[in-house]
Amino acid sequence: MSSSWEEMTKKYEAVLRNDDLSVMEVPSLPNLKRKPSWHEAGDRDHDQGQISTDDTQGKSCSTTYGFISYFGEAVQKIKAKDARARITNEMRKEIGMAFRNLPPGKKCKYTRVGQGAVAHVKGEKPKFVSRCVPKRFAVVVANLTAEQKAAACSLGFGKLIELNCGRLKKKLCDWLVDRVDIARSTLLVHGKELELSPQSFGYVMGISDGGMHVELDGDKKEVSGYLDRFDATSNGINIKKLAEMLRESKQADDEFKVIFTLFTLHSMLCPTGGVNICSSFLLSIKDVNTIRYRNWATFCFGRLMQGIMRYKQEKLAHIGGCLLYLQVRSNE
Repeated sequence: MSSSWEEMTKKYEAVLRNDDLSVMEVPSLPNLKRKPSWHEAGDRDHDQGQISTDDTQGKSCSTTYGFISYFGEAVQKIKAKDARARITNEMRKEIGMAFRNLPPGKKCKYTRVGQGAVAHVKGEKPKFVSRCVPKRFAVVVANLTAEQKAAACSLGFGKLIELNCGRLKKKLCDWLVDRVDIARSTLLVHGKELELSPQSFGYVMGISDGGMHVELDGDKKEVSGYLDRFDATSNGINIKKLAEMLRESKQADDEFKVIFTLFTLHSMLCPTGGVNICSSFLLSIKDVNTIRYRNWATFCFGRLMQGIMRYKQEKLAHIGGCLLYLQVRSNE
């Protein structure tokens, strides 16, 4: 067996802690080590890549992904039998030989992602845009006063503001999205199916259903004051406007609670493909005393699944919804 297999598997184990899609593993969530501006935190995460149509690159990438997927599954089985087992060079060689000798029909299971071959992305950049930016959210939270953090907790976002997860790992999320079965609400990771549900969404993201529906229909005249205050247009309320207001505010009043909820929804829980959040959300949060009782877990989970479905079926350039949920869920 060529040493290339050994090098590949060593790389696999070495980069488990990093965001390297070539090993198809979920890295641990890093801590924020500094506080960049919210402009920097957001804009840097929204770069787009271009998909290569080079057949040679595609086959090479498919083979690499296939072996790594097979290797990961084999390691999981070994660890299940003995959690203290070490993966030696001899074991790597045996796994590599077993993969090489797999019949084409079985090998195809590992060299395919979903229904299509694995794509090679130039510059290792994902092929979609996501407005789910946990780092931007963390920057805003870090600048809140103690009173404002207490106010955020009163809205039911206490666990969410403690979620220190760094940036969204978009290369990883790109791979995870391909592994989501919308019809069955499952995520397939190395042969293991993980259930996706409003309950697990709430657990992962630290929110819950309080029994009240999230209403988006109603008379906008009831929230005309907020619409004027936030410079809302027919496209909605701009996320930068909300971020600026949070950065400048030192109050923990009702207006802060409305602004913070809108910002949280757009940057974390149910972002859209654009830079604006629908002003109709104001109808559900104008009474700040009911915000914590809305069915946010069910609503946001539904938006994510809808976003993934539209991305796949309509070939969109963006994915709406909280991709962070997939990233964390796959690491459980």
